[in-house]
Amino acid sequence: MRLGALLIAATLAAGAVAADASARSNGRIPQASAVHSCAAAGPYWPTMTLALSGSTAWVACKEDARLARMSLPGGRRTGTVRLDAPVIAVAAGLGSVWALDSASTLYRIEPRKARVTKRISTGAIAAYNIWIGDGSVWVADDQGAEVLRISPSTGKVAARVPVGDGPADMVFTGKRAWVVTHRDNTLFRIDTRTNGVTRLATLGGGDAAAERLALLGDSIWVTGRGVQLLEVDPETGARRRTIDVDGTGIDIVAAAGALWVPVRTLAVDRTGYPTMTALRRITPAGEVSTAATATGRVDVHGLAAAAGSIWIADNTNGFLYRVAT
Repeated sequence: MRLGALLIAATLAAGAVAADASARSNGRIPQASAVHSCAAAGPYWPTMTLALSGSTAWVACKEDARLARMSLPGGRRTGTVRLDAPVIAVAAGLGSVWALDSASTLYRIEPRKARVTKRISTGAIAAYNIWIGDGSVWVADDQGAEVLRISPSTGKVAARVPVGDGPADMVFTGKRAWVVTHRDNTLFRIDTRTNGVTRLATLGGGDAAAERLALLGDSIWVTGRGVQLLEVDPETGARRRTIDVDGTGIDIVAAAGALWVPVRTLAVDRTGYPTMTALRRITPAGEVSTAATATGRVDVHGLAAAAGSIWIADNTNGFLYRVAT
């Protein structure tokens, strides 16, 4: 009986090693390590399916209506949180993990026990993404032309801040926040002390859609569908320059003194799919290099930086990639 048990244990261990090796070998970015996460992107493309907190990753498995908690860098699954509807975004901050579902419900999750501690009805027409800034949780109402400021202590909507059509991304510093809207391509600044809004500038036109923001140095950096990389003055919204990244940007993150932008071809851009061809590294001086390339289909549903690495969540194929900075 003991020998049989040992043989079973050995077989299971060998299977686990083989599975881990398979996960790494099946990745489609040669310059990255890859572990299995979840393949649950669904019929439209969630954009914030990855949140990092210390050595833990939280991945929003949209169609499975759950969050996966994973230890880094190995990628071992350490917990699962079941939600009430497809989950479209996740963020970490203020001592909690926050998730947003397709019914516009915001969940507060205790990270150590991986359990829901509060459900908050946002009242949004179509909640889209979550951010943490200036002591609050912020949720985009994509069809309501506003961002909602939610108090973490009360769980109530403290302010509904009107912006343009289709708020898509936010960045914060001090007592100021910036919002870009992807339908009217406009940049707004919010005074977080008063929730007052200033319309700064329109960033593009035609079929272009400014969708993603990053702060680096004294500039805001913008990319999105039909957009390469724009450097923008945070005070006026004026465009300082456009940088050719050989493709259009899917997302953007600042890390290690540079900007990191997954790019796609113009043909893919027209479909709206977040299928990357390469990960570009751009210095503030405008020098562009290629940090990684995709050898097969890689869809970017989440992008984050931590622990000397860039992390990419592909929720179509179920991989979490790590690229060293």
